[in-house]
Amino acid sequence: MEEIIELGTDLNNNWEFKDGDLILVENKDNLVQSILNRLNSEYDSLDLFYYDYGSVLSNFLGWKHNDETLEFIRLEIEDTLEQEPRLSDFSVEASFNKVGGILIKLFIVFDDETDFSLSLVLEKDGEIVADRE
Repeated sequence: MEEIIELGTDLNNNWEFKDGDLILVENKDNLVQSILNRLNSEYDSLDLFYYDYGSVLSNFLGWKHNDETLEFIRLEIEDTLEQEPRLSDFSVEASFNKVGGILIKLFIVFDDETDFSLSLVLEKDGEIVADRE
């Protein structure tokens, strides 16, 4: 069977090169990059190439900081992650952080064997970034 090589960039989409070649991201790093790209893309903004790609998380900007808002955000993230075919299982937790953003904790199983947790922050401007704490 022919090996499939996925092109990619680093997690920050910086297009890094080593020895004149683009550094490829694979396995867990590629999945994290894919999740971030999917959550940060406006739903159907890439419909010319990808059907049902992206999320509507930006719709929740400016909503009150309460449990209902967190539940809507959690459900939207779950709906968005269901688009990722490599995920075998996942769970999502959402809470408010100290600076007004929303902390998103993902517990992920992919390829039916590898599991890890990932912390993301939905910032006030609507961008989702990896949690740096």
